[in-house]
Amino acid sequence: MNQELRLLEEILKRNSEDPDSIDIENEVDHYFFFDGIKNEEDLDEAWRVFDEHEEIRNRLLNIVSETDSISRWGYRIPKSEQIRCDDQELKNLVSLHISSLRPILLGEDYNAEIIAFIDGGYQVEIAPSSIEFPDTSDNELFGVLYEAICEYWIDNFPYDKEHYEVLKNWAIYLTKCDEVATYLMWPFLSNEKDLAPCTMDAGAKLWKLGCRDRFWVKDLDYESKVVYVRPPWLDE
Repeated sequence: MNQELRLLEEILKRNSEDPDSIDIENEVDHYFFFDGIKNEEDLDEAWRVFDEHEEIRNRLLNIVSETDSISRWGYRIPKSEQIRCDDQELKNLVSLHISSLRPILLGEDYNAEIIAFIDGGYQVEIAPSSIEFPDTSDNELFGVLYEAICEYWIDNFPYDKEHYEVLKNWAIYLTKCDEVATYLMWPFLSNEKDLAPCTMDAGAKLWKLGCRDRFWVKDLDYESKVVYVRPPWLDE
């Protein structure tokens, strides 16, 4: 256990009603870690063990605003019924999310068609209400983007910094959405390919709008050159 990890354990114990139950090497104690620290000075001290803490906390404010916390657990979910945008903004977000992730898409043979579709140019359109969006298991566009995010995380995570495991697990369980977790952790993940600080911004915004996985290639046909998006407020 490194010094930073030991300090995080001490801080969490100071803020726990059952300090003997705390074991920072137990992944469960990483979930909602910062929620368990009620003392503001302790909270600041815990954040400071991470070099990128200022930027990550700024990003956290963007995420937790206009969200609800699931009672007794702490998961954040977007207030989708209150957060909406106009059609053009939504289409722009989908297009930006795809183009932002294009540099990290895996250049494997099984991705050749979807990469050619993206590189060949496409339009984003609002799907008619009569059309159901595909399940994520059938949504190749979403799957390719998701795979890229996961692989990029694996390749760029600072495994030599033991205490960053706390930050990783906290970020994942905060919303249970890998796009949001990657957005939060981007300050220390963006160390290759000259990727922009805003690379994950559109993905995080799509999650807030309830549209994280609600865009797909029209009719799952690459010749269509169209990406459909269906926001939840059009389900009403």
